[in-house]
Amino acid sequence: MLMTVGIWSYFDGVILWTGVGHSLNVSRAGLFGVCILFALLGNVMGKVRRNFYIGVRTPWALANERVWNATHRLAAKTFVLGGLAGLALLAMGVNGWWPLVALLGGALVPAVYSLVFSKQLQRRGEL
Repeated sequence: MLMTVGIWSYFDGVILWTGVGHSLNVSRAGLFGVCILFALLGNVMGKVRRNFYIGVRTPWALANERVWNATHRLAAKTFVLGGLAGLALLAMGVNGWWPLVALLGGALVPAVYSLVFSKQLQRRGEL
């Protein structure tokens, strides 16, 4: 909840900064904030217990505690990596879709992994 309030406060600050006449690339500043949010979310993602509201809520992860835990341990790493990669790309001056691709990769890899891991457990008869 603190991260949600923090990101909205950041966005409000960006809007106010541009509203008083300062020059700022708003799309770049917004993407910077989202990259920071992803990196911070990754720090808590591995500790999220199974629920229907927060986390990587694929049907396979929700159906099995072992798949949920493995998916979220991976998601913790990929969220931090995606957020930091996006920040690095923004710092290097890369414009366009590449920082967004880093974030999307960090979010989609755990979703695909949950299906693959669940299928592996099914084949072995451990589900």
